[in-house]
Amino acid sequence: MHYGYEIGIEKLGDWLPLLLPILILQLILISVALWDLLKRDLSNEYKWLWIAIIVFVSIFGPILYFTLGRRRR
Repeated sequence: MHYGYEIGIEKLGDWLPLLLPILILQLILISVALWDLLKRDLSNEYKWLWIAIIVFVSIFGPILYFTLGRRRR
């Protein structure tokens, strides 16, 4: 028994115009945040922590990095 909303492959084409800009924005945010993080001279512990936050916390990870992580300059 399945209680969730199921999107089949045939319905994915209907959602693609909405999902594609969000996916592109996500990839741009992640790549810019990682590029900026790797250019900075922080200790490796902070870098690994921020890399994990940027990559695994969806769209909010890069936003958190840009608002909180760059304050240490």
